[in-house]
Amino acid sequence: MEKLVVKLNEGLVYVAKGITMLMVLLITLDVLGRWLFNQPITGSVELVGFGLSMVIFLSIGYTHLYEEHISIEFLVDKLPEKVRYLIDGVINVVITLLMILIAGSLMWYVSRLYDSGTITGDLGIPIYIMALITVAGSLVFALTSLHLAIKYFGKVGQA
Repeated sequence: MEKLVVKLNEGLVYVAKGITMLMVLLITLDVLGRWLFNQPITGSVELVGFGLSMVIFLSIGYTHLYEEHISIEFLVDKLPEKVRYLIDGVINVVITLLMILIAGSLMWYVSRLYDSGTITGDLGIPIYIMALITVAGSLVFALTSLHLAIKYFGKVGQA
């Protein structure tokens, strides 16, 4: 399971990096076009907004996998190692359940967007496509936190 989680997260973070690079290029060209030719790129705000949401949802699992989130542990650090692993396992189970609920809610939202045919104002991009990408990121995050929960509960037995 660990290999699958690592590969999924690394693949999604590479996509997120590519999207970030495209956003930088788009913003730069938009600013230059606006400044030099008084002609901004149509839809750049929409694309950057979509890009930002994709970067967040595609990379959050990777950040969690390598435990790079900000955490405050001054109380937990004083507890015995076994208790710390147990707390980390429970926290990751809660994260898994919450992310499954969020993914389900997002999927319902995707269905509503698809049925209504909602598109962006400038470029006419169907919004459900971008929402579907956030569902994928949420599910990978849930799988990552499940993997970490199993890892921590296994350490409880070893400590």
